[in-house]
Amino acid sequence: MLGFTCISNDHQLLVAGHGIIDVVYSCLGLGVMSFFAAFVIAYPKELKPKLIFLLTGLVFIQVLNVLRFVLLAVLWDKKSHLILDHHTIFNIVIYIIIAVTLYFWVKHDDKPVAGAKN
Repeated sequence: MLGFTCISNDHQLLVAGHGIIDVVYSCLGLGVMSFFAAFVIAYPKELKPKLIFLLTGLVFIQVLNVLRFVLLAVLWDKKSHLILDHHTIFNIVIYIIIAVTLYFWVKHDDKPVAGAKN
């Protein structure tokens, strides 16, 4: 979609003339998504807003993760001597975004769920 020629297999993404990235299981963002989903599911709110927030958040996390893959494949140069742990940086950034988002979601004035203790 961005005009680059890409070649991929089960665990690698190559952008012709740019770089190649290895996509392993830990790159999929399942840990981040499960943390987010567990918090949203466990928090006492009504079902409809909870489902909307859950689905929107999971899609947003995946969009950010795919954006990370695209930027790495196009901009990353493994030949450079810059040591950068993009996985840890992404996790820190995404957890900060999730924490801020959850804070505002929890503080949002919704009707409390019937029978939920405050």
